[in-house]
Amino acid sequence: MDGPREAGASPGPAREPPDPPPASGEMLAKARELFQLCDKEARGFITKLDMQGLQGELSLSPDQLESVFHSLDRAGLGYLTPDDFGLGLGKFVGMELSQGTSGSPRLRQEEEETFESGWSEELEQEEEEEEEEEEEERKERKRFSATMEQLGASGVLEERQQVRTLWARLQREKPELLAPFEEVLLFVSVHLRELSQDRDSMEQALRRRENDHEREVRCLYEEMEQQIRAERDRCQNQDASHQDRSAALQRVLHSKEQELESLGQQQGKLEQELRELSRRQAAAQADNARLRRQNQELRAELERNRAELDQSRAQLDAARDQLHNLRREAQLEQEQRHRDVFVVSKNMQKERQSLLRQLELLRDPARAAEMGDYEKQETCGAVCLKYLLFVFNCCFWLAGLGVMAVGIWIVALKSDYISLLASNFYTATAYLLVVAGAVVMVTGILGCCATFKERRNLLRLYFILLLIIFLLEILAGILAYVSHQQMNEELKSGLKSTMTEKYRQPGAAGVTSAVDKLQQEFKCCGSNSSEDWKDSLWIKSGDANNRKFPDSCCKTIVDGCGQRDHASNIYKVEGGCITKLEIFIREHLKIIGAVGIGVACVQIFGMIFTCCLYKSLKLEHY
Repeated sequence: MDGPREAGASPGPAREPPDPPPASGEMLAKARELFQLCDKEARGFITKLDMQGLQGELSLSPDQLESVFHSLDRAGLGYLTPDDFGLGLGKFVGMELSQGTSGSPRLRQEEEETFESGWSEELEQEEEEEEEEEEEERKERKRFSATMEQLGASGVLEERQQVRTLWARLQREKPELLAPFEEVLLFVSVHLRELSQDRDSMEQALRRRENDHEREVRCLYEEMEQQIRAERDRCQNQDASHQDRSAALQRVLHSKEQELESLGQQQGKLEQELRELSRRQAAAQADNARLRRQNQELRAELERNRAELDQSRAQLDAARDQLHNLRREAQLEQEQRHRDVFVVSKNMQKERQSLLRQLELLRDPARAAEMGDYEKQETCGAVCLKYLLFVFNCCFWLAGLGVMAVGIWIVALKSDYISLLASNFYTATAYLLVVAGAVVMVTGILGCCATFKERRNLLRLYFILLLIIFLLEILAGILAYVSHQQMNEELKSGLKSTMTEKYRQPGAAGVTSAVDKLQQEFKCCGSNSSEDWKDSLWIKSGDANNRKFPDSCCKTIVDGCGQRDHASNIYKVEGGCITKLEIFIREHLKIIGAVGIGVACVQIFGMIFTCCLYKSLKLEHY
């Protein structure tokens, strides 16, 4: 390897002038040899990494080889074929090689002559300049080579020309520094040798990796070729199917074109028919316009006739209304005439009777005095009846007020006990008392008005109302007796179940408050006895907090007092709350019955007074 490196360090013609330049055939063979050295796997092309393998053959650095590769790869493909490599290498060294091995001998001869003539001229110029220094340089080179071989650095140092120049300079100028310089060269050569070994091992590893990489690339290339081939087959199959489809579409298109031609013919016929129809339509439109004008004229005439008809109808309705008003006025006038005749006849009869009475009085003065006393007595009796009836109406009105007050008292203060009863009869009775009291008060006011007005029709209405109220009071008494019996049965049958099943239960707050109020007001415990609370759902549940009775059973209510069962704490009443409640209801029914009987007696006197006053009044004047 020293020979090529030395040749790369100093030009070849300067060191070996007698050797002739190589021929173009040899350069072509050398180019092929270099390409084969790069293309170790026989791929038919080389890359930039393959070009860097020529570093030992051409004595060039990797950067220089890379610049050579880029200068040869003018197309920028990233690889070089044999023809591209030979042509580019010939241009790089000063000779253009032919592309390929085939060519005419005459062309080769011309290329060789051109190369030899250029090379001889260069040699002549160099010989003239270097003849004087060749011997001295040769001697120095021999001495330096011998020294380098002695040191063992002949194959290590690459820049031998510079080292040789430095060595010759030291030998001429400072011979005493040759020994240290040789030691330095020895030390450097040893380290360079070690580094060269490391470089060789790294290059071998790099080559192995490059080979592996190239194999992987080759595998990928083959896979890509297979995929491309498969894709090409698929595309060919698709092209075949597309061609079949295109042929089918061509046939369909041909059939469609035939159909289109037939449709064009049919369209021509239809256009002719359309033109004929358009002519007919134009004529029909003209007829329609004429008929439309006639229709509008007829519609206008119809509107005029309708307006005249509406006007006539309005006039007829007005005439009917006038006729109806005239008939009604005539009827009213006739009724008024009959009424006037009747009034006149009545007045004439009264005047006739009064005249006859006066005539009789004139004939018999004693009887006239008796009749005057009788009329005075009759007038005094009527006045007394009016005052008595007025007093009765006042009492009757107060009685109605009392009945309504009793009903309101029952509804407002004693309504808590209603929830203990199974039926709503007690509530209905209380509300019935309120309504009856209001009706009685209105009737009393009507009686006072009838008394002061002295109108017989108002007295008749007043008497009918008194009679209806009297009958309703009798019915109320019967219902009170029946309800007394019914409520006793309800209390005996349902009060215990109501108290034990609904007390302190969800949704039964009314029953709970009624039971507590009942036991506190009547000072009792339980429906029949205090033992009834043992069956209570509330006592059995955990909400009672160990109570045996509700706290309302205690004589002195304290929270939790129902836990102690003793006569000093709990009301022990024989018969329980049922007996107390029966006595309470019985007393209230007695009060209601007494009030009803009193009002009925007053009503009987009122009806009698009304009949007497009705008879004492004379006929009403019109």
